[in-house]
Amino acid sequence: MTMLHFGRHAVSFQDIHDINVEYKYHENEIYVDLELNGGAQVSLNLPDSLTFMEVFIKKIRESKKL
Repeated sequence: MTMLHFGRHAVSFQDIHDINVEYKYHENEIYVDLELNGGAQVSLNLPDSLTFMEVFIKKIRESKKL
């Protein structure tokens, strides 16, 4: 089970129900909101959003064997 640590929060991929990604191309910013099982939502700051996306892209590459 992959645990993601954001500030004081620890979230496993199994607990994530959905994500929402907002990006600002010209400002070089990306923000992720996580919807967790049970309805809780966590809005990540820029550094945590980047960390999440890096781990998520790695997970996609591994699962799709890319």
